[in-house]
Amino acid sequence: MKQYVGIARDHSGSMQSLRNPAMKDYNDNIRIIKEASSENDIDTIVSTVRLGRSSVYGGSGVTREVVNSGIDRLKPITSYETAGQTPLFDAVGELIEILSTTPDAANKDVTFLVMAITDGEENASTKWGRKLGSKIRELQATDRWTFVFRVPRGYARALENLGIPSGNIQEWDQTEQGLRESSVVTQTAISNYFGGVSRGIRSTSSFYANMGGVSQNKVASTMTNISSEVRIFPVTTRSEIASFISLKTRQPYQKGTAFYQLMKPEKAVQNYKLIVVRNKNTGAVYAGQSARDLLNLPTSGTIRLAPGDHGEWDIYIQSTSTNRILPPGTTVLYWQNAGRS
Repeated sequence: MKQYVGIARDHSGSMQSLRNPAMKDYNDNIRIIKEASSENDIDTIVSTVRLGRSSVYGGSGVTREVVNSGIDRLKPITSYETAGQTPLFDAVGELIEILSTTPDAANKDVTFLVMAITDGEENASTKWGRKLGSKIRELQATDRWTFVFRVPRGYARALENLGIPSGNIQEWDQTEQGLRESSVVTQTAISNYFGGVSRGIRSTSSFYANMGGVSQNKVASTMTNISSEVRIFPVTTRSEIASFISLKTRQPYQKGTAFYQLMKPEKAVQNYKLIVVRNKNTGAVYAGQSARDLLNLPTSGTIRLAPGDHGEWDIYIQSTSTNRILPPGTTVLYWQNAGRS
């Protein structure tokens, strides 16, 4: 399998206050792509473009920065100039032109991932504005192209109208914290995407794992309500999971009965670990294999997880260790029956 990745970075004037975190975001994502391609033994080629109109770019709205370079040769950037407007559609179109003209673009074993980040809306494209949507739909129909956007809150609908699946769009707050959170979730998604490619998945319409739009009725109809079987314990001091559960239950700790709350990125969640969800409003707790489906996660292989937009749901991951550290301010779900399965 061969993977082409195209990245469009927003260098418009509105990114001025986010230059440093934006530079870190790009460098971190490149690092994750390198790690994921190596871990999954996938030949990965990367192209990047910058969008933003200024003299820095010779007066052009979009500038090709890296064209079809092996991921191992790609270097971190050390500066992040900003100026001008946001020709977002032209930037994505430029990546399409670069990637679709590679010699092996028609090969069925070649897949394409196009990623774009912006803190604003499209406002300056001159070439691809009207035809981008039809081209994206055409490429997605081949089942070898995936398009992913990170955009301001409220702009997802415009991209959905272009044919971008809602699961491939992440809305983020235009602050340093918002960009950091967006970056963590994206790194997790990149890692899981490469894992999917290694298992033969050629494209995805659910790049970002989240339950933000999942209704109570959908969960109730596909999972088992275990509310009467579980207990939720708040963590007030830093504790090891085994001693914490023993103290709370007055029973010896049994591996697999405790579930920690997803509050930070998890680099490895094995496929045998159960995932439980709890409705923040009703307190109802549900378990079942459908949890992975609702989170748009693969059902096989080790995955990464990050706290994303899970809406009205808390996510709990089964712990199979005795010394996992529980940070204060989180909660632990205890399900005695889980340890008997």
